Amino acid sequence: MANLLKTITKKEKIFLAVISLLVILVMAVPYLYGYFSAPDNTVYTGVHHLTPGDTNVFQSMIEQTKQGNNIFINLYTSEAQQRLYVNPLWLSVGWLAKIFDLSSLLALHLARSLWIIIFIIVLYLFIAYFFKSKSKRKWVLLLVLFSSGLGVFFNPFLFDVNNIYEHPTDIWVSESITFLTLYHSPHLIASLTLIVLIFLLMLLAFEYNKKRYSISAGVACLFLLWFHPFNGPTVYLVLGTYLLVLMLWQRKIIKSYIKHFLILCIIPVPAVVYLYLISRADWVIRTWAAQNILPSPSVWMYIIGYGFILLFAFLGVWITFKKADNKKLFLVIWAIFSAMLLYIPLSFQRRMSEGLHIPLSILAFFGIYYLYKKIKTKRELYGYSLIMFLIIFLPLTNFQILGQDIYLYTTKKDLPYYLYEEEVAAMGWLKNNIGEKEIIFSSFYMGNYIPAHSGRIVWIGHGPQTIDLPTKYQQSEWFWQSDNEILEKRNFLQDNAIDYIFYGRKEKELGTYNPATKEYLEQVFINSKVEIYKVL
Repeated sequence: MANLLKTITKKEKIFLAVISLLVILVMAVPYLYGYFSAPDNTVYTGVHHLTPGDTNVFQSMIEQTKQGNNIFINLYTSEAQQRLYVNPLWLSVGWLAKIFDLSSLLALHLARSLWIIIFIIVLYLFIAYFFKSKSKRKWVLLLVLFSSGLGVFFNPFLFDVNNIYEHPTDIWVSESITFLTLYHSPHLIASLTLIVLIFLLMLLAFEYNKKRYSISAGVACLFLLWFHPFNGPTVYLVLGTYLLVLMLWQRKIIKSYIKHFLILCIIPVPAVVYLYLISRADWVIRTWAAQNILPSPSVWMYIIGYGFILLFAFLGVWITFKKADNKKLFLVIWAIFSAMLLYIPLSFQRRMSEGLHIPLSILAFFGIYYLYKKIKTKRELYGYSLIMFLIIFLPLTNFQILGQDIYLYTTKKDLPYYLYEEEVAAMGWLKNNIGEKEIIFSSFYMGNYIPAHSGRIVWIGHGPQTIDLPTKYQQSEWFWQSDNEILEKRNFLQDNAIDYIFYGRKEKELGTYNPATKEYLEQVFINSKVEIYKVL
C-alpha cells in the first residue's frame, strides 16, 4: 500500500480534493433546495424519491443514539423485543449527532459527505493499482463516479405503475450505479467503500504475500458484515473464484493465496456469529430479516440500466483476454460473478448489484480507450466526437435523478417531502412525554415519520420492519374506516397493547373514526393539526 500511495502525485491529490468537493456539492443541490424552499409552517423531511420509506428508518436509529440508546430496537413494530442489535455505522452517525447537537437529518448528510470523501480516496487507490498513467486514472475515476445507463430514455416507455420492479435499474436501484449510491445514504457508501478496500487489500496480499494486507482486509470485512451482511456473497464469491482461477491458470496450488483467503474468512467470524445469535435470540430480528425481500427486475432492466457502460465493458473484456494478466482478470471475475449473484435464490437479490458498476466502468474504459485510438488514427475529429458523446450521454440519467427531486420539491409541497410544524411538534411531544416501550397507533403513512422524530415505537410504519405488515395494514384500514364497532375497536387497542393514538390528517383521510367521542380514550395533546389520545 505504501508503494501505491507513493505513486499518487500532489496534482492527483488536488484533483481528488476538487472532485470530492464537486460530487458533494452537486449531490447537495436537491437536498438544499428542498430545505430552503420549504413553505412557511412546514419542515423538510429529507425524503427523496428513490427510497422514500427508508430515510426515516435511518433517522430513527440516529434518534435512538441521541437519546442514549447505543443498542437498537426496531421502532416500526409493536411486538416485544430485546435490545440486542448494534449497528456500528448508524451508531457512529448517532454519536456525531449527539456530540455536536445536530438534527438527525443533518448528521445523516454530514456522514454521507464524509463517506463520499473516503470512498473517492479508496476508489482512486484501487484504480491506481490497475493504471500507472495519471491521466487514465482520472478518466476512470470520472467514469465510475458519473456514468449511468439509458434509463432516462427508456423509462418513459416502460413505466408501469402496476409493476414497480420493471424499470431500468439506473432509475431506482441505489446500489446499481455509483452515483446513486453516493446520493442515497452513508450506509451504502460505507459498504461500497469497504468492498473496494477489501478487494484492493487482498490483491496486494496475493501480490506481495504480506499478512498485514489480508489481516487489514479481514478487519474491514468484519465491519462490513457487521452492519451490511448482504455484501458477504459478493466478497467471498469474487475472491474465492479469482483464487481458484489463478491456481487453475498456473496449474498449481498456491499456498500463500489460500493462507490470505483463510485469514479473510476467519477474522469476520465474530460478526457473523453475533448476527446469527441475535437472530436466534429475538424472533423480531429474525422476522425483520426474512421480510426484507428485494427481488431483481428482469435482466433487460439491468441491461438498459447499464447501457453504454455494459456495451463498452464487453469490448473491454475482449481486449483483456487478448492481453490477459492477473489484475484485469480480477475485474472480469468481479463483473461476471456479481452479475450472476443478481439472480441468486436469496431474498435480497437487488443488494447484489452493489459494486457491480465499478468493474463494469473500468472494463468499459479499456473498451472506450481502444475504440478511441482506433477512430482517432483514421480521423482525429471522430475520436474527439466519441469522447464528447460519452461526456454528454453517460451522466444523463444521474442528473435526471437530481432534477426529479428538485421537480418534486417544487410541485409537491406536502408529504412525503414536507411535514407541518404542528405534526413535528406532536411527535416531539411523544418524544418528551411517553415511555420508550409504549406503543403508538397511527396510519401506516404517519407511522413512517413518528420514530424518526420521536424515537418511539409505532404499531405500523415500514414495509420490511413492521412484522406481518399485510395483516396489520388491513386492521389499520378497518380501524380508521368507520366510527362503528366501538367495543371491537377498544378490544383491538387493548389486545395489541397500544398506549397512544396519533390522530392527524392522514388518519382522517382513512375514514370517519372519531377518537374524541370515545370513553376509553383521553386526549393528552392537541394543536391545529394533530390530536394525541392515551388509551385508558
